Amino acid sequence: MNGDSRIDVGTAEDIMELAQQGRLAKQVLAGFLVAEKRQAYLDTCAAIEKRYTVACGSDGDPCLEGGCAVEGEICLQPLLRADEDYSRTCGEEFIRLFADPRNRTEAWRS
Repeated sequence: MNGDSRIDVGTAEDIMELAQQGRLAKQVLAGFLVAEKRQAYLDTCAAIEKRYTVACGSDGDPCLEGGCAVEGEICLQPLLRADEDYSRTCGEEFIRLFADPRNRTEAWRS
């Protein structure tokens, strides 16, 4: 490898397409953003995760027989159920940031 990570994933447009399809994990996507934008992106994803958790806890069909095991925290089960829908939702937030070249790491600004 020559140190240019674009060889591995393609162009900036390819990354945005993969994000839109929900095919890249939020941690991977965060790595394409400048450090100053990463936490904002991860916080947005956490808010999305929280919405899924709240919706799951209020649908009357908890994961456990005794009810929801996660009180006020993020639960993995509704995220697993949502699968690509959850990943696409975080991907859309990533695209909103990444579309502005100033929010990209140096290697992705061109």
